[in-house]
Amino acid sequence: MSILGENNEEIRLDTADENRDAVISLAQQARFSINLFTPDLDPRIFDNGGFEQCIFNLARTHQNSNIRILAHDSTRALKQGHCLIRLAQKLTSSVFIHNPAREHKGELSTFMVVDGIGMLHRPRSSSNNYDAVVNFSSRQRAGELEDYFNEIWERSTPDSQIRRLYI
Repeated sequence: MSILGENNEEIRLDTADENRDAVISLAQQARFSINLFTPDLDPRIFDNGGFEQCIFNLARTHQNSNIRILAHDSTRALKQGHCLIRLAQKLTSSVFIHNPAREHKGELSTFMVVDGIGMLHRPRSSSNNYDAVVNFSSRQRAGELEDYFNEIWERSTPDSQIRRLYI
């Protein structure tokens, strides 16, 4: 297993399972933040008990942790009971899901940045393309992706579909 902040090596991935395992490995080591940009919260990668536990642990054990998710469309994930939707509804002060502004709706990539150091980048997200790269210690590339994420986040709006209604 690669160690966050130590292994500066680009590892190529090409299957959903490899992407899922890399996402879990990065998230397990997070201490401060996870920023995730995804078109649809791809369930093959992000809807699993391992990733859910990592997000939960980060939110509960690391005070002031920040878990931000930008998703174009959470409709399918909401209908399927996606774990990230449940966590955002339960951990309202730590897990945030927003929709990007209109000008970013065409972005087809998926990327995740952990603690501003580790990153996974899948340039063309589609149900049959899981080509990606992961690096556990790439401050420059992770920083560029995080800057891009922050730019999109600033113009985003909270995902109104996932709000819980209390009556």
